[in-house]
Amino acid sequence: MNAQETRSSDPALVHLPSLLPELEALYTDVHAHPELSMQETRTAGLAAERLRAAGYNVTTAVGKTGVVGLLRNGAGPTVMLRADMDALPVEEATGLPYASKIKATDRDGKTVPVMHACGHDMHVAWLVGATTLLARARDTWQGTLMAVFQPAEETAEGARR
Repeated sequence: MNAQETRSSDPALVHLPSLLPELEALYTDVHAHPELSMQETRTAGLAAERLRAAGYNVTTAVGKTGVVGLLRNGAGPTVMLRADMDALPVEEATGLPYASKIKATDRDGKTVPVMHACGHDMHVAWLVGATTLLARARDTWQGTLMAVFQPAEETAEGARR
């Protein structure tokens, strides 16, 4: 069996092409609207909304702004997938059409520029994609999938909470 045959016969991957425009839109939206550590309420809301739409049981406000989604699918192992959501107090100078122009108040009360400078916007998009694909392919696996959208990775506060 060649790679194309494998892809076309994999139930999860069959759904990927139709999901890509939505994931790209989510990525550019999160990139354009970054949030500092422990302030990720908008991003958390987007994650929770996508998990609920895919059939997950969702808990919000985990460690203040985190989101956990559980998809139980019979007996079997529990697998956790994690993505971080926070951005950095850095001014974006990429020139991208969806570049961040956001300013926020940091923990010291200073107004700072904010951008996704190390990929957490992409982390959010890939985890939404993976959880959606796995939910659509439930007939191919058993167990429990736990999706964690972790706040404040940059400051380690999210992991501590």
